[in-house]
Amino acid sequence: MSNLLPNQLYAGLFEIIKNNQMYYYSNVGANYCHLTPAGEKAVIEWINLLAPHMRKIEQDDLVTRAKQMVFDELKK
Repeated sequence: MSNLLPNQLYAGLFEIIKNNQMYYYSNVGANYCHLTPAGEKAVIEWINLLAPHMRKIEQDDLVTRAKQMVFDELKK
């Protein structure tokens, strides 16, 4: 998987939870923290934006590994 994609995913989610209109944070404890409806929508949109790239990277990695396996077998 691309080294940048996990960082982009984390950074985007972190930006969402830093926004008080998208994430309610309580000092009382984690049980009181939650995404707001706007935050839920933003998370879904962010995942939908990155998901095709994640899938493409995974497919490309799979093809690369499969080719390497074939080449390794041919070298024997």
